Amino acid sequence: VAKVAKSVASAAVRSPVAKVAKSVASAADRAACKVQAHVRRCSSQAWLKVLDAATTGPGKGLAFMRAQLEKMGAQGGQVLGSLILASTKGGDSKLASLRKRTIIKILTGSVTLVNRCLRALLPRWLTPSRRGIQTAMASLHNSGTPMPLGEEGLLANYSLEVLRMDGEGRLWRKKVDADGDARYEEAFGAGCALPCAHAPPSAFGEEPPPVGARGLIKRFTCRVDTRVIKPEKGVSAAEARRRHQETQEVDLVTLYADKYLEDTYPSLLAKCMQRAIPRRLKATLDFDYPSDFMPRAMRDKPLEVLALDLDMDLAMRFDSTEPLFDLNEMNLGGFSSIAQMENDARLVFFVRGDNGFPSLGTLELRSLRVEANALAWWDVFDGAIDLAFKKDDPPRIAWDIEVALGHARLPLPDCIEDTFLAWLTGTVMRSFNRAYPLHIAIDTGSRVQPREF
Repeated sequence: VAKVAKSVASAAVRSPVAKVAKSVASAADRAACKVQAHVRRCSSQAWLKVLDAATTGPGKGLAFMRAQLEKMGAQGGQVLGSLILASTKGGDSKLASLRKRTIIKILTGSVTLVNRCLRALLPRWLTPSRRGIQTAMASLHNSGTPMPLGEEGLLANYSLEVLRMDGEGRLWRKKVDADGDARYEEAFGAGCALPCAHAPPSAFGEEPPPVGARGLIKRFTCRVDTRVIKPEKGVSAAEARRRHQETQEVDLVTLYADKYLEDTYPSLLAKCMQRAIPRRLKATLDFDYPSDFMPRAMRDKPLEVLALDLDMDLAMRFDSTEPLFDLNEMNLGGFSSIAQMENDARLVFFVRGDNGFPSLGTLELRSLRVEANALAWWDVFDGAIDLAFKKDDPPRIAWDIEVALGHARLPLPDCIEDTFLAWLTGTVMRSFNRAYPLHIAIDTGSRVQPREF
């Protein structure tokens, strides 16, 4: 009976009626996608017309558009994000410049719209970052080739490997021969310095396939709550633009620090300190920045830059899809990405010593959470953000990691793993201040790099 039922089901699938139904359903799906895309294009074009009317019309048009976007809730943030992307593609034409100016006025007049707009744009910015982290880890492991940490100096004697951990805590190194055949070799015995003879786990497969990148990060969450830093009262937009453009090539950090030393110490001592203290140490002095301070790279188009005071909460989990915090704990607008594909591969970083240098050990990151109150300068249309952490409110880091030292994998106490290393990482993050902000180039795949300003 089961065989007959199976044959009947197979015949039904191969029948002309089933094929016609399948083709009709596919055609309907394609038509629905085309209709949805057409509706989105029409909606964007309609809002561009509303934006143009608010740009060229009286001042009430701008207030009306801002009120309508606020009433739309989260959809208003998506509309505003689409208008930003459309205006970015408009180049430097007169109409595009007017549109950009109007969008900046809408954002500066409503913190609610800034938060909703960032919530709409966060997936576009953070999804490539999450995918890039997963792809880099999987590619380095699947290649079976260590990555050198440097080309010269001490780092040239160390390389980074991504090993795979089995259910018993043993680490395995992937080897790929010239024919492309892959196999696993035990990196080192758990708790011993000599290799131990173990067969690779059956879960890895006799001919192990490449470890997939999707699903390595089980949950990725970023939440922000912003406050717009208003320009100085009594200063017109044209005057503020002229001031920033005139100081574009001026090192304001050194200028303010030297002025602080001159006002604090005797003349001769102040001059000696001005010459002897390097710029990075000058940036840590207790002098006040002006309210309209802006990093040097942002001063070419200051009217297109939003200065924000923001609360940020970033969380990343490799071990579970459960949240690290109560979703209703803080009133933050956020973005969460949860892995839809199951991936049970546990990858561990191993810093291996070469040329006779000792190996540093292994690190497995299970979860990471960063809470920070920071200053940000958002170049709305060039797709860049400069992030500076505050001296009086350093970032707070909480993570779950497993660190083992050396080739013998000697475990570290929890007080060092979870407390001291978190404090050390927070100290490093504090170095990204107003003089040396963290530059995030969103328009180039969210590459993150420090720059000096």
